[in-house]
Amino acid sequence: MTAITLKNITKAVINHGDGGKRNPRLHEIYSSLIKHLHAFQKEVNLTTEELEIGRQFLFKLAQPNQDFPMGEIHLMSDCLGISEIAVLLEDAANKKTTEMNVEGPLYIPGLPKRKSGELIGEIGKKDNPLFIHHKVVDKNGKPVVGAKVDIWQPNGEGYYFVQREHLPEWNFYGRFTTSKTGEFDVATVIPGDYPVPLAGPTGSMLHQLGRHGYRAAHIHYKIHAKGHDEFTTMMYFNRSPYVDSDTIFSVKDFRVDVTEHTDKAEIKARGLKKPFFTLDYTFVLP
Repeated sequence: MTAITLKNITKAVINHGDGGKRNPRLHEIYSSLIKHLHAFQKEVNLTTEELEIGRQFLFKLAQPNQDFPMGEIHLMSDCLGISEIAVLLEDAANKKTTEMNVEGPLYIPGLPKRKSGELIGEIGKKDNPLFIHHKVVDKNGKPVVGAKVDIWQPNGEGYYFVQREHLPEWNFYGRFTTSKTGEFDVATVIPGDYPVPLAGPTGSMLHQLGRHGYRAAHIHYKIHAKGHDEFTTMMYFNRSPYVDSDTIFSVKDFRVDVTEHTDKAEIKARGLKKPFFTLDYTFVLP
């Protein structure tokens, strides 16, 4: 090997192996990563001291903490926009369908089965009741019958049930099945905005950069339907003050407006004592 210099080190690292014979895809990813990492170091003139700070930061990201028992790697990739880029690349080929989105860290397999129209969580005193009518169709507009639709969301204060001991199990989590017309109804609340946990290294980074850590109000969906790949997305609410500055950069076109109902007769018919909201949305599967 010739003497290593700034000019030849990148090529030397990339070529230190079998050139991708054993694993072509890994070598493709590895080569590009090395090129960009080395270019980044040269561009910012990264010092040895700064490199060590970066190593320690990565070490802390991998350590379990109270909010993230598996560490914060997932959260960091979200806050850097990396998770969303992966979804955008995967979703690029889909035309005129509901957009895909990130799953997030709080999906739990085995959600309880719910009946159409069932209330899926506790309505707090300050919460805004929300009644949603959904339909699931394919790209040709044909109803998707018998699709399993997993729904999970925070409550009106912005907390998922796993984050607070006082919240009942499976609060605002549930699995619905579409009818013969591809439809189902959900009784819930307008979810609250919430900050990602900020006590760890990710929160420290956001603070140092002057970034807020808030997620815009949203509801998660994962749809399992015969003849279709598993489909994951998020529905955002335009009323959220963070809809244009969500901290994981995942707000795209799937934004909705809700309709408020203040008529006393309508409120009574719903068994409520305060105004409620409604919305309709049709999912178009790829």
